[in-house]
Amino acid sequence: MISVSGSPTELEEDAAGLASLIRTVQGTTHQVPAADIARIVLQVTPNRKTRRLLQLALEQRPRLLIGGFTDVPVTVQALCHALAEAGAGEVVLPTCEGCGRAVSKMPHKAPGGGRHCSRCERNHRSTPCTRCGHVRPIQRSIAGETLCRNCWWSDPRSFGICSRCEQTATLMSRRPAPVCVRCYRAPHKRCSLCDQDGPVATHLDGNRVCTRCYFRMRRPRPCPDCGERRMLTNPRGDSMVCAQCAGEPVTLECPGCGSVSHSRAHRLCDRCRHPATVRRLLTNSDGQVPDALQPLEAYLLAHPGAANSFDRWALKSDAARAIRHLVSGLLPLEARAIIDDLSTPQSAGFLLSLLVAAGLLPELDVHQARFDRWLELWLAAIDSPQDRLILQRYHSWGTNPILRRPVARPTSSQHRVNRHRVRLRECATLLAHIRSSGHTLATFPQRELDHYLTGSASQADALSHFTRWLRQNRLSHLTVHPRRHTTAVAGMDPAERWRVARRFLKDDTIPSMDRVSGLLTLLYGMQSTRIAALERSDVQVSGDRVTLTIAADAIELPEPLGRAIVDQLQASAARSDRWLFPGRNPGAPITAGAITRRLRLHGVSLADARATALIELAQHMHPRVISDLLGLSSTAATRWWRLAGSGWATYPTLR
Repeated sequence: MISVSGSPTELEEDAAGLASLIRTVQGTTHQVPAADIARIVLQVTPNRKTRRLLQLALEQRPRLLIGGFTDVPVTVQALCHALAEAGAGEVVLPTCEGCGRAVSKMPHKAPGGGRHCSRCERNHRSTPCTRCGHVRPIQRSIAGETLCRNCWWSDPRSFGICSRCEQTATLMSRRPAPVCVRCYRAPHKRCSLCDQDGPVATHLDGNRVCTRCYFRMRRPRPCPDCGERRMLTNPRGDSMVCAQCAGEPVTLECPGCGSVSHSRAHRLCDRCRHPATVRRLLTNSDGQVPDALQPLEAYLLAHPGAANSFDRWALKSDAARAIRHLVSGLLPLEARAIIDDLSTPQSAGFLLSLLVAAGLLPELDVHQARFDRWLELWLAAIDSPQDRLILQRYHSWGTNPILRRPVARPTSSQHRVNRHRVRLRECATLLAHIRSSGHTLATFPQRELDHYLTGSASQADALSHFTRWLRQNRLSHLTVHPRRHTTAVAGMDPAERWRVARRFLKDDTIPSMDRVSGLLTLLYGMQSTRIAALERSDVQVSGDRVTLTIAADAIELPEPLGRAIVDQLQASAARSDRWLFPGRNPGAPITAGAITRRLRLHGVSLADARATALIELAQHMHPRVISDLLGLSSTAATRWWRLAGSGWATYPTLR
């Protein structure tokens, strides 16, 4: 309800003017009652001045509401849309002279006498920038120069002293006092999309859009109508739909490729920004990519991955900082120098894998290279020369031959290196304890060693191997017994296993990586390390028939699992040419721990599901068949067969 205030004479004049305005509007449309027209007029013109301007416009141009003129004032535009929503069929909505749309607000006058929407006005104002030459909307005209936004923000004249932080920075607003970009806060107004108060991010076709709705529109999501992943820019009831389903022109398409399926930021979509980001990362002060790093540029352009996360990585990560040092020549292209330059082992592993995949470094075991450098620094930090000598000899003659053995699966390299790192630390802790107690390895009694042991499985495994090496080299008589490895028992109810398996088979919303790894565990009892080591060549697709080679023989997969594996092949094609489950590091598969964590989010315990699956398989198949199909050793298959309580005395006769 809008209240009218003023003197009695002004109130009488305003009431008479309002009645005259209602009669004028009612003379154009007879389908809307007078009470609704009064409500609409008061809503469109909340004060006396705007009502007077609206009345003058309608008196001077009587056919303004029925399409007789193209230059329609903003107040009349709002009145036309409100009357049309109330059911006035005679009212003709004004359209934009540029695109022909009936936009609710067109504040810009067109050169031809009509009106422009915000998008057409922005395109109309686009002229060649005098500095960069690109045809873009002009941000500032100064001293005979027309500068686009990028050039103006890089111009020294756009800088000034902020009145709030008192720092010299790019000014966002100059009135009433200069405010820089960091200190500027957008005004809070009512958003035309969500109808809530919030900071204004932009104006879309004359309508205010808050920051929440604007950033939601820039990220593509499945449209409720068509189901396609697009930018949802048009409200329909309580939900947002894409422009195609709303019957409106696309307003947020990428200027580079015209796509509405990729995230937008800084004008272009993430795929169109990716080549520029790569060039900005690898160019030197001369604006050229060094010849030695051109293979890296080709690799990054051919494997875009998640381009939006690549932007953040190229801007903030330690690995990107090291690449810029490689470009400038401050860092040599050597594995040891790169490991020393980076602060975290994760960043070092990622960058080394990237350089190996791009061909800039020779083939090497990234985990082994990191371990060798860690060992060198770790041994140098040990205070006791005797302990340092023992640990160095133990590594050279006791653990290094095991480390250098070729691994059956590449995913085992990291696990093996981590195990040896833990083993060396446990040994160093024991040597420090022996030295602090006043003994040596030869005089330390067994009873004190037994008292020192905590019962930890990792401690027993580490010290049992160390004490065995000491006895073999006649340095000590200490003994630590390793833990006994027992076969796990079933921890998952068989009915629950099949219920979870049916959910993974039917639910297409579960990511293909999780569906495939979960079903391979639930149906075939595969280990996470073996799942992570699957290669694309292990999958054979022939029409509707999909087979997977795990060990010696290929297994024909059920149709839902085969379809999920085909989806995973397509999803991983851009990231790896070899691995079915690409990992975080380029050229490397996913880790077993990552698979375990992802399945745990779906309520699946990998160890329990695997034990239950293998027990049920052992009840129906001979151990030799399980070994040939799933790649288990004969000993492991026999253990599962015995645990299942199966009897296969008649198996040769059946064969």
